[in-house]
This record gives sequence, C-alpha cells and structure tokens, in this order.
Amino acid sequence: MTNVAARFLSIRSAIGALCILLLCAGCSVRRATLNEIVTPEQVNFIRIGQTTIFELAAKIGAPDEIAESDFGSLALYYWSDTKSAGLDFGAIGRLFLPYSPSMRLNKTGITPEQLQVMFDPQWTVRAYGFSRKSSDEPVIWFWPF
Repeated sequence: MTNVAARFLSIRSAIGALCILLLCAGCSVRRATLNEIVTPEQVNFIRIGQTTIFELAAKIGAPDEIAESDFGSLALYYWSDTKSAGLDFGAIGRLFLPYSPSMRLNKTGITPEQLQVMFDPQWTVRAYGFSRKSSDEPVIWFWPF
C-alpha cells in the first residue's frame, strides 16, 4: 500500500510541476529606463544665488530642456523608470494547438520624474526642486512591482 501512495505522490508532484511550467510559458517582465536618475544627494552642491548653470552642467550634465517662464529660465532634467509585466493565457494553447489567440493580462507602470532648476537673468540658481511619483500603493499587489 505504501508503494501505491508513493507512486501517487510522485505523479501528483509531476503534474503540479507541469502546470507551473505551463503557466510560466506566458509570463513576461520588462523594464526600461530613460536617462540617469538624479538624486537629492547629487544636487547638494547647489547654493541658491551662487551656483551657475555652468557649474550645474559640469556636475550633473547638460539639462534635457531649457524653457522660459514668467519668472526666468528653467532647466529641466527628465528620467523615467518603466516597468511592465504580463501573463498570456493563450501561450498555453499555442503549445498544443496550431492557433491560439492572445489572452493577455498586462500592467505597465511609467514613472516620469524630473528636476527643475530656476535661474535668474545672470544664469544663477534662484530655486530648484524635484517632482516625484506618488507612493500610494495598495497593501496587496499582484504584480511584482
């Protein structure tokens, strides 16, 4: 009787492993980043009224965009971290059938962020600040990020 129980357990384990492999056949995870991330520690050297655009460009690089506003010139540094995960339930059918439609469950998270630096007419820093993504995330999250 123990031989039958052991055989049943090994068959059940093999079927479970096969099911997990079939589900993983349609999984995809992607990540793409745009530009280098600028951290608050990297801009600690900025002194309002003293730091110039030349010093800023020498330390953290040239800005992605320079715009004019009612308050002066504005240098913008952009970066983004894009994450995407998906599960294609149609991939299981493609293993056995000649044609199976995509039945995809996706989530994509794009987090555009920027550093804004305001200059006076002599191109000296007047103000600067970061825009950050919100940290409002649910307690239970199905996706890996």
